[in-house]
Amino acid sequence: MKALFFAPVFNQVRELPRVLAEFREAVPPGVELLLVNNGSSDGSEVLVRESGHPFLDLPRNLGVGYGYMRAIDWALERGYEVFGAMAANGKMLPAEIPRLLAPIRGGEADYVNGSRFLAGGSSPNLPEFRRRSIPLVNVFVRLATGARLSDATCGFRAFWLDLLRRAEFDWHAPWLHTYGFEYYLYAKILLDPVIRSVEVPVTMRYPEAGRYSKIRPGRDWYAMLEPWLRARLDGRGFRGA
Repeated sequence: MKALFFAPVFNQVRELPRVLAEFREAVPPGVELLLVNNGSSDGSEVLVRESGHPFLDLPRNLGVGYGYMRAIDWALERGYEVFGAMAANGKMLPAEIPRLLAPIRGGEADYVNGSRFLAGGSSPNLPEFRRRSIPLVNVFVRLATGARLSDATCGFRAFWLDLLRRAEFDWHAPWLHTYGFEYYLYAKILLDPVIRSVEVPVTMRYPEAGRYSKIRPGRDWYAMLEPWLRARLDGRGFRGA
């Protein structure tokens, strides 16, 4: 099974070395890492180019969703079978990638999402705002899709790339360039009665102090919630599902 994990990088010169070291030390053979530099200017763009991993060098940051699209296109062109996503800010543990891949390899799931709230998962230093808001998002997602999730906002995931080949919706649409892409796709997965999705326990670690996210209040919150409703209302899914 040819698997590729994508990590978007935007001004993360302090965190990226740790992520690269952990990936090198913990990830089993056969799993590759694609770095996507989203217009960084703090030196992390140099780390990306000198990492030894394949990379895409985008001249400016058009949004994490745009980076997702470019990475998936790159993977499809090169015959990868499974695509995964993780952060480049050190919140996610590369050592837990096998947890995401196991249900796919075992034929139990087509799409696997991490959850910090399942037994075996954890979220050291989780900010209080996140602790209170994530359950509310879970309720919103249940109303939109009918799915009972424990952690709808976790970005640590893996899935069969063939799902994108069979998509009847436009997953390159410009409105998905920011945070909409990953949630729109996840909503489409959950709304399809044939596609099998599961959550697995993962760790999401946060810094003890300082800024923990590049998500902007208001504008980005809307961009994260809108896709769940649009996925429900537009009615398009996957061929053959």
